[in-house]
Amino acid sequence: MKLFRKMRVASLEENNHSAYLKYAFGEVVFVVVGILLAFQIDTWSERRSAKEHTHYLFDQVQSELAMNILNCNLLLGQYRGKDTLVHDILYRRVTRQDYRDHWEYGLVLLTQQEAEVSVEAFLNLVNSQDALSKGQKTILLELKALYGSDKRYLDLVNEIATSNTLSYHRQYKEEQTWYGDLFLNQEMPEDMIDYCLQDSFYFNSVVHFQFINLRNHVRYALNFRRRALDIHERLADEMQLELDSTLLFDARLCPHLVGEYTGSEFDLTVSYSNGQLMGVRKDNGDASAIEELRIYPESPEEFIFGDMFGHIVRGANNEVTALKLSLGRKSADLVKE
Repeated sequence: MKLFRKMRVASLEENNHSAYLKYAFGEVVFVVVGILLAFQIDTWSERRSAKEHTHYLFDQVQSELAMNILNCNLLLGQYRGKDTLVHDILYRRVTRQDYRDHWEYGLVLLTQQEAEVSVEAFLNLVNSQDALSKGQKTILLELKALYGSDKRYLDLVNEIATSNTLSYHRQYKEEQTWYGDLFLNQEMPEDMIDYCLQDSFYFNSVVHFQFINLRNHVRYALNFRRRALDIHERLADEMQLELDSTLLFDARLCPHLVGEYTGSEFDLTVSYSNGQLMGVRKDNGDASAIEELRIYPESPEEFIFGDMFGHIVRGANNEVTALKLSLGRKSADLVKE
């Protein structure tokens, strides 16, 4: 700027109006370029700041997804433990000695977890959705489905399941003399065992538990978890956000699951696809697939397929000989070919 000013003054002193105008114009151009450059730098800085803020919001969403998936895992773990108990009760296979040895049979109706779902990070992202790119908005649509319909159904059954458990506590506390001894001694009193073996109300209550809890609570928890896991993995892949590897057992450590299995109602083919275990269900003797679903390993011996809990059956030489699927009274035995 000083240079332009000196040259302009010199031109006036020399009465060189043409040179004066050139230097004046150059000074104006210099000022305009400086303003535009400053504006561009400011715009670039704002965009970078907005991009960093968006990345931060998605990072918070990723952490929130991991927490919500973990809560679903805890709920499903509870139901896996109760699944065998309910199956035995509904098939009337539980003996008096079983009740004495395993007080868990008496707790089927009296213990209950909820899958609490947090939405704070998701709502923060929604409030900033205008700044998202086209690709990020497609992820947001998936998140809206997850925290919309999926969460709504899960919350509803959470409430029903918890309400049922509390009602059983109120009823037994008021009507059954064994209620206090059950929790004080952490074993089933003989008069409670009589109740569980003989009372039709108890049997009907376990049937109701199977319908509300095992059939519906498990289903909606699995629906929520499946979509949440898909989004969690997608965010890790597309936005290089941290993937919580503790949420699922590594499918790559379960090659023993791969194979052809035959059952009385359907056949199952288990194979790897893109690092995931997939199960193709087929009608007996029919090569066409009914459905293909992802298999979610929970340990080397346990997994979830569809809406059923599964575990591996091993032979004398520790080789996998069969798979057993169950959910309450519903079960399927699949023999490895």
